[in-house]
Amino acid sequence: MSNVECIDDLLNALMTFYSVAVIEHYMIFLLLIKSRNNEAIHDQLLNTVRDHLDKENRMLNNMLRLLMECFNENTTSLVNEFVRNVQDGITLINDPEFISNYINDFATAVKTLVKYVLNHEELLSRVVNLLRENVRKYISSFT
Repeated sequence: MSNVECIDDLLNALMTFYSVAVIEHYMIFLLLIKSRNNEAIHDQLLNTVRDHLDKENRMLNNMLRLLMECFNENTTSLVNEFVRNVQDGITLINDPEFISNYINDFATAVKTLVKYVLNHEELLSRVVNLLRENVRKYISSFT
């Protein structure tokens, strides 16, 4: 793949993650905070997390298909770690034991969810930063 194709695909991936994933993470944080005092938000929180992870999974699959030739080993490793994290999140929110806790012991389930979301957010930040570094690398190659 040429540098021009890589930079185009990298910029699209970066803009997609900023416009979708990062914004939705803060929406999930807001719902987590509000859910502590408002039972009406419980279903919305779980559905939002589920929809978000499904969306990220699709975005990552598209990104990997397009960009594997553009990534160095470090970026590939981190993106694969993030893919596993997204899949672990999907497994978590679909786990019958987690759902049972979510219904019967919301406080415990939310603690588990918060731990996951914080780790997930940290990984996303690292992925976005590496994508930005790759963009800068490809752009500087044009000079």
